[in-house]
Amino acid sequence: MAQRVISSRQREILALIESEGVQYIDELARRYDLTTQTIRRDINALCDLGHARRFHGGVDVPIEGSNISLNARAQLNRRAKRQIARRVAADIGPDATVFLGIGSTVQFVAEALRDHQGLRVITNNMHVALTLCESPSVEVHLTGGLLRHDDRDVVGTDVIKFVEKFYATFAVVGAGALNPLTGLMDFSYAEAQITNALLENAQTRLLAADVSKWTRHASVRVAPFNKITRFYTDRLPADASVAGVLAESSMEVVTCGEEAI
Repeated sequence: MAQRVISSRQREILALIESEGVQYIDELARRYDLTTQTIRRDINALCDLGHARRFHGGVDVPIEGSNISLNARAQLNRRAKRQIARRVAADIGPDATVFLGIGSTVQFVAEALRDHQGLRVITNNMHVALTLCESPSVEVHLTGGLLRHDDRDVVGTDVIKFVEKFYATFAVVGAGALNPLTGLMDFSYAEAQITNALLENAQTRLLAADVSKWTRHASVRVAPFNKITRFYTDRLPADASVAGVLAESSMEVVTCGEEAI
């Protein structure tokens, strides 16, 4: 069966849900100058695909404490993710050994690394491997493990054992959510274990995450901010407490929201 493609307006609605939370049909209809029936059809389509969860009068994330599919995540904040990815790639020189972890932003980093020379990439992310497989100057090691169909990655102890055979120049990781008190958070214990393995076996640890991750709620601790060398983001939230926490950590913060695409 062919994969169903969502419209540009539906992608925008997904981005609003991701960055601002609950969206209401009446407000969306006014925003787009459309009838509520048209907006309701958009929402129904997103919910049928598992990208969102409807309730009376509006739409929200699928369920509390769970992540949406990788395809849906890749549609959210695409511009910001590409900006972040290009900035990360600019800081990775030739002939480096690079761990590329799970997530849609890391997938964009792989795209930005396609023309790098002499890279050795170790990943459990199927999209990363497919993105780089036509780059003859990049040596790709794809880990074994349990394939997760929706996320297009592999998880499990085999991934961790494989990662531990390397000591990378860089580890590039994402996060399911960011929390001022606990740092990197995720929705899955399996993902958190793998991300920690990447961080523990790398010299320079790079976090790539857009500002929407501060509005998400995940229950699995991954790592505190002081375990990260450099954090790349489009912008920081307005919350002063976040800026204070980041200033107190040893992590360098790179904002790249104003860069040209």
